[in-house]
Amino acid sequence: MSMNFVFDLALEVTEKRLCHEYWSYVSPSDYIAHLELLCYDHNMELDKLFATLSKCQVYLDDVHCEYCGRPYQLDVPADIPYARKLNSWFCDGCISFSGGQLVLGR
Repeated sequence: MSMNFVFDLALEVTEKRLCHEYWSYVSPSDYIAHLELLCYDHNMELDKLFATLSKCQVYLDDVHCEYCGRPYQLDVPADIPYARKLNSWFCDGCISFSGGQLVLGR
C-alpha cells in the first residue's frame, strides 16, 4: 500500500523531496500547520509551494478503476483513507466513456 509519484521532468531533487514531504502528511487536523512548516523548511511562499506540488501527480498503487485498471489519482493527502475504503471505483474517463452507465449500474 504505497503511492507512486510522477514528476514533471523539470523538477529538481529538492522539489521532488518537497512533494514526498507534502504527501507524508497523516494528521487529520493540522493540514494548515503542515503547509506552514513545509513553507518554512523550504523557505518559500504558499503559492510557490502549490506551484511545485502541481508538477507532481500521485497515484495509489492499491486502488484501481474496475473497468480499465487505472490507478486512483490523489488530489490531497486527505483522499488517501477515503480512496482505500472504497469497495469499487471507476475513473472519470471510464464513466464518461460509458455515458454514465458504470455509475448507474451500481
